[in-house]
Amino acid sequence: MDKIFLVLLFSVSLNAGAEEKEENSGISTSALSPQIQPFIPPNTSAPSKSGFLEENKIAFGTILRSRHFNKYDYHEYNEAHNGVYLNINRWSMGTFANSADERSLFVTYNPVLYQNQLFMVNMVTGVANGYDGWENAQGDYMPILGVSAQWSVLKTVLTYDALTFGMEVLLN
Repeated sequence: MDKIFLVLLFSVSLNAGAEEKEENSGISTSALSPQIQPFIPPNTSAPSKSGFLEENKIAFGTILRSRHFNKYDYHEYNEAHNGVYLNINRWSMGTFANSADERSLFVTYNPVLYQNQLFMVNMVTGVANGYDGWENAQGDYMPILGVSAQWSVLKTVLTYDALTFGMEVLLN
């Protein structure tokens, strides 16, 4: 019995030595030869800033109300917009009841002008349909140019003729 024990012990020690020479991974199947590996922190570097999804920001927003400045115009303005949109990396696409109370689709690009932990200012540039016959419209399409300000989830957009209020919630 002692001979079997010595043979097993010798075999285990040879096997442990062979594992150490073959791979220096720090993981050993032998309980007799534990190895300690240094801690290697995970890669926390930021993703590259290239491509369409460079910031990976996805948000859902609402367009609730507006206040028009040029009420002397011949239009009766709708100021309850019931709109929703999806914002993906500074691009917004959505729908709302426009100032003429017609359903509009829009797309805007919103580059960041200023941002900190709770407050952000963006430029808003784009186009919306549903404005046939309106001053400043190009056929059925109205150009959109303005500035948005967002504090937490509350968002407002200032254009040349209106101030719009809504909310935007970050989804990721």
